[in-house]
Amino acid sequence: MAQVRTATPEDLAIIVDTAARSLDAEAMLRWSFGEDRFEERIRRHFTHYDGENARRGWIRMTADGAGIAVWIPPDAREEHEAIGPAPPGGEAEILGANAERHADFWRWVGEHEPAEPLLYLSHIGVAPERQGEGLGSALMRDVLARWNHHRAPTWLETSRVDNVVYYERFGFGTVVDEDAPDGGPHIWFMRRDPA
Repeated sequence: MAQVRTATPEDLAIIVDTAARSLDAEAMLRWSFGEDRFEERIRRHFTHYDGENARRGWIRMTADGAGIAVWIPPDAREEHEAIGPAPPGGEAEILGANAERHADFWRWVGEHEPAEPLLYLSHIGVAPERQGEGLGSALMRDVLARWNHHRAPTWLETSRVDNVVYYERFGFGTVVDEDAPDGGPHIWFMRRDPA
């Protein structure tokens, strides 16, 4: 089984590369950030966003960084939301002309999240050339096993129907699925209660 550890800020370059390449086709990102210079802007986003997540110890990764998972603890919702998609003053560089669409979409996503404390899976990704090796499953089992004793439910959203079946294997169930407003992607909101 893959070795999993907590990422540090020194791991940021590989975290950004794994996140950007593994989530390249993610409709939630492509729609909310927009297609213009997407690859460049999404890497800048992950440099900021996952840099902050790594600094807080919220990223678990396989030993070589080919798999990453960002888990936000139940008591850190406000701190997580304050990170935002870009550093202060960097919104235009990262969001381009999509700042309003991005804000509206993620506000809509957030409205689906229950108010109770939740362990939140922000994103998980495996480098494309390493998919199918069980790295994603190792990352899922790692954190879910560590958090079961906290008795907090786990929450995520996905825009990929194949991910729905994947997450169901770990005990997640769909709470609601619907199209995002203004022509946005179809999103599944999923919850797992502790074992």
